Amino acid sequence: MSMQIDTRLQTALTAPGSAGSQQVTRNVPVATPRVQNTPRPAATSFPEQPLISSQPLRYNVQLNKQLTQVQQAEHYLQGTEKLVLQLSSAITKRAGDTTIGQQAQQLNKWLDQRPERSGGTVDRQLQVNLEGKSRVSFTLRDGDALLKSRASEVLTFSLAGNKRDVSAASLDADSSPRQNLVRLNQALGKWGIHGALQQGPQGQNVAFEVDEQRWSRVSQHLSVQGNGQRYPEGQFYPVKPQASGALQDDIAALAKDPARAERVLPQLESALTTLSQQRGLIQRSKASVQARIQSMATFKEGNAMEASQQIGDQLQSRDFATLAKAVGGQANVHAATVRNVLST
Repeated sequence: MSMQIDTRLQTALTAPGSAGSQQVTRNVPVATPRVQNTPRPAATSFPEQPLISSQPLRYNVQLNKQLTQVQQAEHYLQGTEKLVLQLSSAITKRAGDTTIGQQAQQLNKWLDQRPERSGGTVDRQLQVNLEGKSRVSFTLRDGDALLKSRASEVLTFSLAGNKRDVSAASLDADSSPRQNLVRLNQALGKWGIHGALQQGPQGQNVAFEVDEQRWSRVSQHLSVQGNGQRYPEGQFYPVKPQASGALQDDIAALAKDPARAERVLPQLESALTTLSQQRGLIQRSKASVQARIQSMATFKEGNAMEASQQIGDQLQSRDFATLAKAVGGQANVHAATVRNVLST
């Protein structure tokens, strides 16, 4: 495992744009003769704009949003991978509690800033979501009791905070777990909460999810009142949602107690696997975006170079009529104006 982590750490530190990959160059004057049909250099940035476009740099709103999301997600995943590799290497090499603690604090701070740095494109499990908002998966204390068929009961849910909202679900005694879940989703859906049945070691259980922007309110202020069957009557009972485990939980604990570092290695290795998979998803998204941008191009690459060379030769001939047409095509400037400007 140590050799694998060191190899990936070296790769991350020498990636383009990192400190390890900077090279010192000298400014040597070089003659620049006129280029004749020089092949176009390989693209070094994303997104690469079309050589000649019918809609230059005028992407639609959807494409602009997709570009931003891809760039934010990629930047955050790259930064996360680098910090995880550094911490893994420090633990494997037994760098000491002080060094490990400092690197754990740095990674914990980075993970804590995930919503802002990723623009909401990466969730707590480091999964990329370019189609919508990041969501938090959670369970409810005694949540399985919601699905069990006991006596009929009306559950009244309350979500406090800046204001108190109330929603109710009626559960029948002879309802199946799936039917009860449908009614719960109808009640909790008012706040964007959705539940789904999962098969666990001890049978079926229910897991919920909600938009991350609503998670703070839901986690602190969701409560329920029943008729004395599943939940008490006459008072609201805090359900205390518990978010599904994530790397950030382990790193926060490690930052407080660096002595438990080796127990975190499996979680770090799992996170690296997830990050690698998600960066592969980003690469596919980038290819899709690039294809959409190239579809805007009016010319193919070779034809565009030839056409631009021909236009350049004609403009250099000081043919006023041709120049007037060229300028007029962009700004509708009158031919006489072009002639007067070029004659001065």
